[in-house]
Amino acid sequence: MKVQMDAASVLAIAASLFKSGLLDAGRTEAKRYFRELEAGRELILTDMTMPDKSALRVKLQLLPQEFRGNLNFSAFKEQLLYLTAELAKVINAKAEPLVMSDDGGNQLLFNIPALTYIDGVLNALVLGADLRRPGALVLQLMFIDPEQYRSAEVKTATS
Repeated sequence: MKVQMDAASVLAIAASLFKSGLLDAGRTEAKRYFRELEAGRELILTDMTMPDKSALRVKLQLLPQEFRGNLNFSAFKEQLLYLTAELAKVINAKAEPLVMSDDGGNQLLFNIPALTYIDGVLNALVLGADLRRPGALVLQLMFIDPEQYRSAEVKTATS
């Protein structure tokens, strides 16, 4: 069964699971999760029952290719904390998130960046979601090129 889910629902699920499953986890457990993600493995966050009684497995994957610097547990946790806070702002404002998607709406990219300086280097983390697998929602933590946000920051500051 193909998963049908709107962007706001994906956002709410992600923010809730990041907080309860990763950020509130004990340090030892959270580090183990990070090591799994860092190794390229998907982390099962939860199994949910949908309103139509179908099962949905929510997984998480990390796409660190654009991370600048040394990605360690502390840097990951800081980025995730900022991303979760940014997602919560959008959810609490009941604002429509800016989302890019493929034609079928099966792959989503939320333009809600968590921008942080780690050891003096700017990084940007965003949330993606893959709904192409039957019965699964794969949340994707993606590091993207932060320069696109820096130039907007500079233009705003000089305008």
